[in-house]
Parts: sequence; structure tokens; C-alpha cells
Amino acid sequence: MKLGNENLFTDAYDSLWKDSRIGMVTNYTGINLNFERTIDRLIERGANIEKLFAPEHGFYGVGKAGELIANEVDRKTGIDIISLYDKEKNMDPCLLNNIDVLIMEFQDVGVRFYTYISTMFRVMKTASQVGVPLVILDRPNPLGGTIIEGGGIEGNYHSFVGDYDLPIRHGMTIGELASLYKFENGLDVDLDIVKVEGWKRDWLFSDTDLSWVPPSQNIPDFESCLLYPGTAFIEGTNLSEGRGTAMPFRWIGAPWINGEKLSNVLNEIGLPGVRFRPVMFKPSLSKHQDVTVEGVEIHLTNQRSIVPTEIGLHIIDQTRKLYPTKFSWVKTGNDYFIDLLWGNSTYRYDIELGRPVSEISQEWQDYATWFMKRRQAHLLYT
Repeated sequence: MKLGNENLFTDAYDSLWKDSRIGMVTNYTGINLNFERTIDRLIERGANIEKLFAPEHGFYGVGKAGELIANEVDRKTGIDIISLYDKEKNMDPCLLNNIDVLIMEFQDVGVRFYTYISTMFRVMKTASQVGVPLVILDRPNPLGGTIIEGGGIEGNYHSFVGDYDLPIRHGMTIGELASLYKFENGLDVDLDIVKVEGWKRDWLFSDTDLSWVPPSQNIPDFESCLLYPGTAFIEGTNLSEGRGTAMPFRWIGAPWINGEKLSNVLNEIGLPGVRFRPVMFKPSLSKHQDVTVEGVEIHLTNQRSIVPTEIGLHIIDQTRKLYPTKFSWVKTGNDYFIDLLWGNSTYRYDIELGRPVSEISQEWQDYATWFMKRRQAHLLYT
């Protein structure tokens, strides 16, 4: 397999680093199969990199989820790093005054509410506004390109964790998403997608020859990534989603849960590809920090058969039924965070009213089927 950052170093792109002042939107995941940074390889070939721009978690990935990131300097090259995850979360057009071309590279996780693709959308709008070309160094979607899950975003529920109306698990690479963004928004941006070679749409990350480089501290391995489209829903509740432990998005719990009871009811549902077992843990940060909590660990028995969004829905549904006076939704500002993750408030009310999870999942699948047609013209790989 050849990543986009390898295909960049061909004759077709020689003029890019010889004659241009470059800005790069990237972070520490912008490396090749030999763990060499694309930034360094460009500089070695004489490229003039004027500025670096970093998404959430910062250039080095040390920022906590939701933590605003300050500007910094790349320790190796001395190049200024401008944070795109500040209070405004937008790229100011004046930052591109001395930039001839933007290059974008990062490892996405394939989920709508992972904010790297929100940053990409906003960068594209700025590049369109000021007329700076954008080059995307594409990478595989670790969740594959064939399975789509989850509903879209409605009304006023657009936010930085849902900047664009996509399914929760969208099944597109960042290059394919960039093509979709450009077309659907009429963006006047000169977009060049440097494709991956040798990737097949039905491949999960575990089918590739790539080494896992965590795109953030709480996605430490592929199993966490695979569960993330559903277990990230726990962030919208008063349960711990395992942040501050060795098993984020795989350990779910709260001080008032009986892990044996919860694991039993979840296993009785018979969700494909997973089994639950009782577990106790003590988060070192985030919800229930330094408190021993009880809950479940999710074990993957078949990576290809799991439906993570259904897993997340069932965990919330069953926990709420078992502990109706203890379970609660959490707010961020004036919004329930789960509404921003799910894209509307309908499903929160549905869960409260006892609507079967199967009905919600079917409604989401109807949306996913429609999205398959919507995205078709923008797919770059078979």
C-alpha cells in the first residue's frame, strides 16, 4: 500500500515544493509507513513550509478532548504552529496571506463527530474564499469504506462535533469527504487529492499493513476506534466512557452500576460481534475521576459483524432502564451533548419514552441507504 504522502513525492508534484510557499494542516499522524514526517521529507527536498496548522488535540496530540489549544512551535524545525482549535475554531483568511498552497494530512477515524473533518470543512471554506489551492494527502478510513451507520444532523444541531450532515459512520476517506464538501457547497477551491494506492473499500484497518498511530490519546488502538462510533454516545451521559483509563470507549461504568447485572442484560440481547463482562476501574480524569466505578468491558469477537451505533444505543437504553433515578444526560452549555452527537433531540426523547432501539437503528439505516447514493459520485476507491 502507498499512502497519499508517498505519491506526493513524484514528478507530478515537483513544482509544489520547489516554487511554493506552503502551509500544512497536519499533526503527528502525518507520517509514512517508515514513521517519517511528511513535513521533514518536504523540507529535505527544498520545500518552503511557512506555517503549520493543527486540529483538536494540537500538533503533538497532548491536548485533552475539548481543550482549547494555544499556538506553539515545532521543536524540530522551528516552524510556527497555528492552532485551529481555539475559541473560534476557524481559519482566519489573513493566515493565508503569504501561502501559495495548503497541504492537509492527518489520520481520521471515520466518524462524523471526530472533529478533524470539521476542521477540514472550515479550512476548505477559507481556502475557497481567498483562492489558495488545497492538496489532500489521502489515507485509508480505518473503519472501511462500505459500512455506513447512524442518522444525520437536523435543524439547529450543527456543531463542531457535527459540522456537516453525514452519517455517524460515513465510510469515506478524507479525500472523498473533501470532494463531497466542495461539490455540495459550491466551494471555489482548487482541490487536488493525492490518492492512496492498494486500499480496498471493504478493508478495515486490521486488513492493511499500516501500524496504528493513535489519532488522539483516547483512541489508543484500533478496537477503541471500531467501537467509538457507538460508545462515544456515553459522553452524552453521566456514565464514564473510560477516559482516564487504559481502555477508553471499551470500559463503560458508573459508581452506582452493578457490572454483573448490566453485562448479563446486554449479553442476553445477543449483539453481533461482541460480548460484555463485568469490570471495575478508576478513571484518572474526566467523569468519576479518582472514584472506583463498576460497569462493563466490551470484548470484540468479530470485527466485521459489530454494529457499534447499536451497541452504544443498547448500553444507554439498558442502563437507563436498570437505573432510572441514577442515569442522566449531560449538558454542554445550553445543549444536551447527546443531541449534538446524534444530530437532533428526537432520539433522546425516544429513549426516554421507551421506543425500541431496533426502530431507531432502522431509521438510521434508512438515512444511511440514502447517503450511499448521495456519496457515490465522490468515491475514489473500489
